[in-house]
Amino acid sequence: MDHSERQEKLRAAKQRLRAQRMRAGELRGRVVVISLVIFALIWGVVFVQMATGNDPVLGDNSKTVASTQQSNRGESATTVESGGTDAVERAAEAIETTEPDEVEAELAEPEPVEEEPVELELEPEPVEEELAPVTTGQS
Repeated sequence: MDHSERQEKLRAAKQRLRAQRMRAGELRGRVVVISLVIFALIWGVVFVQMATGNDPVLGDNSKTVASTQQSNRGESATTVESGGTDAVERAAEAIETTEPDEVEAELAEPEPVEEEPVELELEPEPVEEELAPVTTGQS
């Protein structure tokens, strides 16, 4: 192998490495751009949901139970659907007919349950002994 063939092989190897690095860089760039676009889309969807009042964490706002007192008395609970005026009127009537004593009874705190005290056995703390100073014959 003479000197010119060797130089040609080295040049070709360097070109292949340069091309490989270029492809890897382009691939990394594409991955970063795609990740940022997906991230922006997801946050856009969340922002739109929050701006329109459709917070998925707070639950479904389209149906709410107007009166739980009726279900406690054996009657069916009235549900209010968004956009229904009849359902709103029925819910308002159910709330107005609720007696104050029933509300106070539901809001009253439950009686505390007495628990027996638990005895904990504590281990005595170890006592550290003070050591005498070390003296050596070399001074």
